[in-house]
Amino acid sequence: MNEGMVIVQAGGNGLLENGREATVNAIMKVVARKRKKNVRVAVTSLLRRLACNEEYERLRKEVNRDLHEKILAIKMESKRNGEVGSSFLDMDDLIQAGCFLVDGVHLSQEGETKLSQRFIRWIRATHLLMEGRMD
Repeated sequence: MNEGMVIVQAGGNGLLENGREATVNAIMKVVARKRKKNVRVAVTSLLRRLACNEEYERLRKEVNRDLHEKILAIKMESKRNGEVGSSFLDMDDLIQAGCFLVDGVHLSQEGETKLSQRFIRWIRATHLLMEGRMD
């Protein structure tokens, strides 16, 4: 029985200090804990920052690629085993320069609205999928 759904939106604080592997592992530990409780999980991509250096942006893209690959592998395995799946929500096309406050890191009202709308679409689609499985 499915016990619900959760969206994991990891931030980029500590990315430069912790590095790619530790960041990916920390996020995937959260996913594993939730999946053990039979919860559907969506992981968002790490958001870009206007106020960042090239090293942060390179690491961010690598982390997002790793997360996307790991979530896709979980999704394929879950489908084969009839288990609860997971999703990766890529925000790069959604969150543009006008979506940030002047600090270049935090989202503006427009950015928060776009992010929330993407979350709502995933929740609705997941809910419909879950309802279909109950029939």
